[in-house]
Amino acid sequence: MSTAVDADKQDALARFARILRDSRSPSTVRLYVGVVRRWLVFGGAVDRLEPARLHAWLAGRRAQRVAPATINVDIKALRAFYDTMALIGAAPQAESNNLPNGRHVPARLVRTFNDEQVLAMLAAPDVGTFVGLRDSLMMRTLWETGLRASELVQLGLGDIQPDAVYVAAGKGGRSRWVPISSELHGLLMGYLELRNTTRPGKLAALWVSHRGHALRSRRSVWAIVTRHARAALGGAVNYERVRRAARQRPWTGQYPHLLRASMATTLLRHGCPLPAIMQMLGHTSLDSTARYLGCDIEHLRAAVAKHPRHRSARLP
Repeated sequence: MSTAVDADKQDALARFARILRDSRSPSTVRLYVGVVRRWLVFGGAVDRLEPARLHAWLAGRRAQRVAPATINVDIKALRAFYDTMALIGAAPQAESNNLPNGRHVPARLVRTFNDEQVLAMLAAPDVGTFVGLRDSLMMRTLWETGLRASELVQLGLGDIQPDAVYVAAGKGGRSRWVPISSELHGLLMGYLELRNTTRPGKLAALWVSHRGHALRSRRSVWAIVTRHARAALGGAVNYERVRRAARQRPWTGQYPHLLRASMATTLLRHGCPLPAIMQMLGHTSLDSTARYLGCDIEHLRAAVAKHPRHRSARLP
C-alpha cells in the first residue's frame, strides 16, 4: 500500500500539525500526526468520518495485536484531528462524535529501581573518561530530579543553578524548577570543565558527545541508560523477558523512566508530600503522581502500625 497522501490531505495534515503545536508537546504532535497520516493513507477522508472504514481500520489494528492503550491513543488522535477540521470549517461540527470511546485499560504497576541497583548503574561507566563521567552524571541527574528523558536532553548551560535545574519546556510546554543537591551541582560543574575541552564552541546544550556535538533526542538518553543498566544489572531489569515478548525486536528501554519513578518513591518513603512530588515531576494531576504510591508502601505500613486499633489487634 502506498504511504503517500494527496495534496488536499497533505494540506489538512499540515494545518492540523500547526494548530496542534499551540496546545500539545512536540512528541504528542509527532505521535498524533503519524496516526492521522496512517488513517488518511488507509483511505480516511478529511471532511467526514466514515464509520465502516473506521471499523475496518480499527479491526486491522487489533489484528496486528496492537495494545488497547495504543488504540486509545489512535482514537484520541483522530478525535483531535476531526475537532480541528471542524474548527477550520473543513468538516461538520461534532464529526468526532462518530468515534468510539476508548477501551478501559488497567493502570500499569510502576516499576522502579532500588537504591542498590541505581548505585550499581552509576558506577558502571568509566568516570575517568569524558563520556563515562557524562553518562554517570546523566543517570544521577535523572535519579535525583525525576526529569523525563526528553527534558534531560534539552537542558542548556544556563539551566543549571547552584540549587536547582530549570526545565524550560516540559511536557505540554510547562516550565518548572527542580531542586538539586549541592553535591550534584559540584559534579556538574566538574563535568562542564571537561565539556569545554570538547570544543563545543557557542553550543548551549549541556550534554554533548566527546566531539562536542549535542545529544539530539531522548533516544540518546534511552540508549545510554539502557547500556549501563544491562551492564550493571543484567537480568535484574527483566531485559530477556521483554525481548522475548517483543519477538526479538530491539528493546528501546524505559530505564530512564524507571529512574524517574525511583526518585518519586524515594521521596515518598522519606515523607515528602505528594503535591511537592507532583510539582517536581511536572504532573498536572495528583492522580498521575499517586500511581507511585503502589510501588513502595512500606512507609504506609509503618504509619498504619501506629494506629491504636492496629496495635490492639496484635495483643494476645
